[in-house]
Amino acid sequence: MSAVSPKPRNLPLGDALGPTIDRLRAIAVEAGNNMLTEGPVQPDHQLLELCGDVLHLLKEATRIRAAEKAAWNAAPPSGPSKDRIEHYQREIARANDLERRAKTMLFHVKKLRATTAAGIYAKALIVRSSVTGAADLAMTLAEDLINCSGLRESLWPAGEARP
Repeated sequence: MSAVSPKPRNLPLGDALGPTIDRLRAIAVEAGNNMLTEGPVQPDHQLLELCGDVLHLLKEATRIRAAEKAAWNAAPPSGPSKDRIEHYQREIARANDLERRAKTMLFHVKKLRATTAAGIYAKALIVRSSVTGAADLAMTLAEDLINCSGLRESLWPAGEARP
């Protein structure tokens, strides 16, 4: 039994990912509250909430795998005990479940079009952080980037010819 995941995942922001996840969720919650009080609504609030959840699940799965790898490698030369093996199997099953839940959410994320910089950023974070489902999501991210009028306007200021 190997303690190493067959496809190692390196989250681009490491421990700094927590504040980013919190910010995405805060924007989504604020948009939800504004819908009830007739305030300005963030167009990508559903996307931001989903992306925050996916990133949280992937981060937690990565943390579990790293902790289990370190504990497994610290086993005595005689090998890990039966209890340690059972614990390892439970924790890896938990990490696999978190990744499965994140992958399910990716199907919903790729169906939502990002229309703001926050939505595009959130999708890009998931593409960089995901081992599974990133190819399909990357395609929707590319479409969102191309269709983002704000991005086009930043590339071609008013009065300049566009291709």
